Amino acid sequence: MRAMVPADCAVAIGRPLGQVVTLWVLEGFLNCSSGEMLLLWGRLVWRKMCGKPAGMAFSSQANTLLVRQRLVRPGGGVLLRYSSQPGLGASHRGCDTQLFGPRGEISSPSMSPGGRNVGGCRIFIDVAPRARIAIHALTMDRGIRAEGTDASYILIRDIHSLRTTAFRGQQTLYWESEGSQAEMEFSQGFLEAHASLRGQYWTLHTRAR
Repeated sequence: MRAMVPADCAVAIGRPLGQVVTLWVLEGFLNCSSGEMLLLWGRLVWRKMCGKPAGMAFSSQANTLLVRQRLVRPGGGVLLRYSSQPGLGASHRGCDTQLFGPRGEISSPSMSPGGRNVGGCRIFIDVAPRARIAIHALTMDRGIRAEGTDASYILIRDIHSLRTTAFRGQQTLYWESEGSQAEMEFSQGFLEAHASLRGQYWTLHTRAR
């Protein structure tokens, strides 16, 4: 896909789990001295470009990529092309799921039939680049304890700030992100205890700076 990115914008690219995104800069100019830049942000990787980046390529390590461009003078900018393909290394687990869109339902995964979800399972949530995420859910604990006192838990991670919050036991939880990407991780102990979570997420406006 080819796209001329307008001034001071952010674009999110999302593909199914198991794929990675590769982006090429076809043409354009960004004035480094005036603060113009192209920022590429993905899970575990990021890169900043300016000057004459034509011919440069960037590959994500996951299925999403955030593209931010900052222009000071009119008439500049870059022309981009991207594609996706299966990743060489498995960056996700078989029970992981991906959620896109401004709102949606959330439910915890179940143990695989006759097997063990080694390492637990995750839900990735991605919304519009300039939005934040709110999560409201109820966790139910059936009282079946896995080995280890703290083996059953849920982690919610803000990908923007890397802030992680842990939730344990039966409760109603509410959580807000600082950025547009969040990750929920259900521990193996949570799944083995047959605990469950049901809830929803929706978008919030970015806080005023």
